[in-house]
Amino acid sequence: MSIENHTSAPGANIHVEHFCDRVDANGLRCREWGCYGYEDREAVTHWYCPKHQPLDYRGLPAHGARLQ
Repeated sequence: MSIENHTSAPGANIHVEHFCDRVDANGLRCREWGCYGYEDREAVTHWYCPKHQPLDYRGLPAHGARLQ
């Protein structure tokens, strides 16, 4: 695999692990991988695991839910 046409832009090769942003009543954060990202506002994204993803986001049902 060649990297001859690969970008040299700063930060382009950084991989970020997103963990679920859900915090329970005891202040403990969920330890699952947050595979569903939801924008709160420009440049702010909250990540959730399948168990804690919002049931409604911008009028769309949760991933895997049936459309009516």
